[in-house]
Amino acid sequence: MSQPVDRLSPNSSGITASGGPSDLIAEDRSLPPTLGACGAVMVMVGLFGVAMHFAERAFPVGPSVGLVGALLGFLLLMVHAALERSVAILLAYLGLGALLMVAGMAALVSGNLFLEGRALGAGGFLVGLPLALAASRSLGLGEKKRKDQSARLAAVWAPRVIGLLGAIGALAGILWLFMLAERGDFTNLGLPTLVALFSLIAVLGYLGLVGLSSDTAYKLGWIACYVGMGLAAAVIVRSGLHAWGVWRAQGASHFIPGGWIILALSLLVGLGSFALVSESPAVVVFRREMAAFFLSPIAYFVMMAFALGTWTSYSLFLDRLADRQVLEPILGNYVIELFIVLCVLFGVPLLTMRLLSEEKRSGTLEVLLTAPVDELSIVLGKFFAALVTYLIIWLPFGLYLLALPITNQPGFDYRPLMSYALALVVSGAGFIALGLALSSLSSNQLISGALTLTAMILLLSPYILQFRQGIEGTAWSTVLQHVSFLNLWESSLEGKLVPRQLVFHISLAVLSLFVATKVLEARRWQ
Repeated sequence: MSQPVDRLSPNSSGITASGGPSDLIAEDRSLPPTLGACGAVMVMVGLFGVAMHFAERAFPVGPSVGLVGALLGFLLLMVHAALERSVAILLAYLGLGALLMVAGMAALVSGNLFLEGRALGAGGFLVGLPLALAASRSLGLGEKKRKDQSARLAAVWAPRVIGLLGAIGALAGILWLFMLAERGDFTNLGLPTLVALFSLIAVLGYLGLVGLSSDTAYKLGWIACYVGMGLAAAVIVRSGLHAWGVWRAQGASHFIPGGWIILALSLLVGLGSFALVSESPAVVVFRREMAAFFLSPIAYFVMMAFALGTWTSYSLFLDRLADRQVLEPILGNYVIELFIVLCVLFGVPLLTMRLLSEEKRSGTLEVLLTAPVDELSIVLGKFFAALVTYLIIWLPFGLYLLALPITNQPGFDYRPLMSYALALVVSGAGFIALGLALSSLSSNQLISGALTLTAMILLLSPYILQFRQGIEGTAWSTVLQHVSFLNLWESSLEGKLVPRQLVFHISLAVLSLFVATKVLEARRWQ
């Protein structure tokens, strides 16, 4: 019988100790435990600082710094859970994630907690879900090789339980919203909206984890897609019947504001499930880009900047609201703020500068162009991925506003948010498409980012120029108002959405996507 060859020995078949490129090298496993230990320390210190604040005790770490540190610590724990291979540690992470999810949802729906307690509950759920999914994924990587029956069962059943409970919670939240809309109770929509939203995030997290790995998950994804789109169609039909006087609700209107929330949640699960299971080339590119966004620090950095900017605007908005210094439109005083505008100006270049520039620099664009994917599918997949990411980073904006009805504070008219949401999507589509087109012109990300930033400043300038002496009140002022995205935002926040104000931004998006597609076609022939 032949003896095994030691590839690392200098006397084995003439191969030196340096080895060849295909030799197996022992993986360094010291980094994951280090990340986990640092994350655990940050979580304990941060939560202790928050607890000391609630107990009115002095502590060197304040509640704000403690909360941010705890969130960063949980992020490190998620990274550790994704890289760890020890069954005992992964089961502990899975249990911790499940505990945070249950406790967070219980705190969210409890009527005995103040806003801070419910906010911590929401944060606990949003932290526990990815932690549990990351641990389940790591357990599932070696499922067939593991002899530990508990680990194999956890890897199989933990995601299924999360998906099942998420589906039940989403259905309960949507039915809750439907009953409130039928009764005309539009002052208590915040809590069922959060329950349905977080439950849908759990469902999409489950589908994203299992993906196309099994026929059952594939079928469940399509079922979720059909259910979501069916609910959306039902909301539209129900609202139409109410408007025509066939089926009256107790509220003045079914679609506003209760029905449109149900519609948005239904479209979220329907379109989200479609994006996870569809095999269309553009959708495949979309999934690839979404993974690239959220597996890199770019999306998290931009989201944190938006969260801080919207929090600053929200704090100023609450101060003016308390002092009764806010005039109609009330929401305009919250949105049209310097911090938010700066976040948009710098956030769009950060999101779009790598879309095609990095593909050119790394040489992966040639691989895409030789694959059975046409240029238009590449452009549309990257465009929709960046646009969805852009809309996701606006979530703190809406979540801050949900704090008012949850705490039974005096509310205000939320209906302008619908017109503003459409204006935000249309203007964001123009921004992202322009950044994508400029990213296709260079293989250097910094150059693409600088070009996009310059373009964003030029798009902001019409809002400033229209007030200059000699321009205000003239035909040029009207042209500048149609070009300026801030004028579009202001008009939509007043509840008015004039179609001609959308023409420029839609045209900008279509023209930019056309330019990006032609640039890719020219590169193929080169």
